[in-house]
Amino acid sequence: MNLRKPSSIQCVFRSPGFTLVELLVVIAIIALLASLLLPALTAAKGSARSANCKSNQRQIGLALQMYLNESAFYPLLATVLSDAKPQGAKWYDDLLPYIDQRWTNKVFACPSFRGGVWDGRIEDELFYLSGGSYGYNVGTADQKQVQKFGLAGRFNGPGNMTQIAIPEAEVKVPADMIAIGDSFAIVSQNSRLLLAGIETLSRRLFVQGTFSTDDNTEVEEASLREARDRHKQKLNVSFSDGHVEAIDYRSLFLDLSPDVLKRWHSDNLPHAEFFR
Repeated sequence: MNLRKPSSIQCVFRSPGFTLVELLVVIAIIALLASLLLPALTAAKGSARSANCKSNQRQIGLALQMYLNESAFYPLLATVLSDAKPQGAKWYDDLLPYIDQRWTNKVFACPSFRGGVWDGRIEDELFYLSGGSYGYNVGTADQKQVQKFGLAGRFNGPGNMTQIAIPEAEVKVPADMIAIGDSFAIVSQNSRLLLAGIETLSRRLFVQGTFSTDDNTEVEEASLREARDRHKQKLNVSFSDGHVEAIDYRSLFLDLSPDVLKRWHSDNLPHAEFFR
């Protein structure tokens, strides 16, 4: 009896593959899903940058509180050269012992800021403005172009700053007084032109020279667009008590209602006469 080995059986299954039409349909679906997800990813990145900016301002605000606890005065925008400060100092230099961060370090850098960063130098009794993400409230320019009711020190003429600091007790409602924020300032009385990227934060800033946008709406619109795009139409602002708010840029800089204007002033009054 002969036993024969069974022959091995091989089964081969062949995939029919995808047709060109099916591949195109799959690619179209992937592209559609990507287009739907892209705005969500962009919004998530924007929210993360805004949260980072708020965290920076909370740290700066905390340093400001510690400075106040020790000195009972707000730091000057700039301190000129003296025996006590042979190199002079800016307001952020005065916060250095409490935050261990300089103007060009990360905590002073808003991740949504696209402008230049420079540390303005001090020469004798003159100083140059710094450029960067955040500004310090210097008050509102009155009809004589003198900054008033800010935190950064007293002014006795247009662009002429004294070395007299603002006492903590002069701020009537710290929780409703803007201290530090994303760096923007209105640069003329009836304009919607916003100056961005300098260390002076103001609802109406004195700027030497003439800014006329009557025939230059393109410049004005560009400045508004920069403010609008910083944090999805909002700007982050730290108040004198240390809390941080995200405020619509139109409310912060264009709204003339008393409840908005008074937040710029140490006496918590709107001073509507400055804006007539």
